[in-house]
Amino acid sequence: MVEKIASLTTGTQDIEKEESSKNQYIREHHITSCLQRIESIAQTHGIDSKLHLVEHTSLSERITSRQQKHLERQQANLEQIIQLSHSFCDDKTAGSPEPDWLYRFFELAKDIHGEGMQNLWARILKQEIIKPGSTSLKALSILKSMTHREAQTLQRACALTCSFGNDKANKLIIGFRQPEKGFKRYFKPDITEQLPLGQYKLPFTDLLLLMDLGLILRTDLESGPLQINQPLFLRGQDKTFMLDPFTNGTRLCYYRFSPTGNELSKLVGKKSYPEYFDSLIALLSRAFEIKTEIKSSVNIKT
Repeated sequence: MVEKIASLTTGTQDIEKEESSKNQYIREHHITSCLQRIESIAQTHGIDSKLHLVEHTSLSERITSRQQKHLERQQANLEQIIQLSHSFCDDKTAGSPEPDWLYRFFELAKDIHGEGMQNLWARILKQEIIKPGSTSLKALSILKSMTHREAQTLQRACALTCSFGNDKANKLIIGFRQPEKGFKRYFKPDITEQLPLGQYKLPFTDLLLLMDLGLILRTDLESGPLQINQPLFLRGQDKTFMLDPFTNGTRLCYYRFSPTGNELSKLVGKKSYPEYFDSLIALLSRAFEIKTEIKSSVNIKT
């Protein structure tokens, strides 16, 4: 458990470090003109010949030079990831990652350039050596295709996740549905109350983005009908609560992470967001008697 928490923390630090480096880069280069920037990009990638009055080398020579630079950058990326992974390893018993996994890992990792993301990939490799099968190739493929902004969006979503019942999968709880009491339930629609996730740095556009990436299922779901005196365990923000509905048939409404989304959430890390969780508990207390797992706690009501 300690290692798992450490893994989440380091994953979060890697993303934050990448963001800090990005912001520093922007500050240092904000006065560069568009013209200068495209010239610099072209020169770095060996495609700047047409920007000069005279072409000093032939087209075939330029192709060879560009390909060589590209291979050198890929080699440097892999060597840096290996060096980082080596520095993270200790004397724990190692397993044997599958050769196919290693081959695909290196094929994907060779194009990882950012320092923060290289740290993340190095930790993935370390974890795979300690426990082969920890990270699927599908998760690696999606992680490589994600931009830094998309990784941050996933991290923000992870900060709002909970799980309940026997299902440990990450869920974004958005509210509840509660039947009307007495005979009203036959004539009136269920009472529905929801928490706007946009207030907690996760607007619906970000949800759509994560759905497009296949990290969150495309439809909102409901739990099964919950019954009085049959409390449901809710886990989030390193806390566990018991929810006992005031009315039979009450349901939780939520978005569910896909298997790949759950896997990647362990890699990018999870930051705490106590303001969101406090608001969620306050909302749910309108439909549930809420107690902590320790029975000495008081009932939470609004």
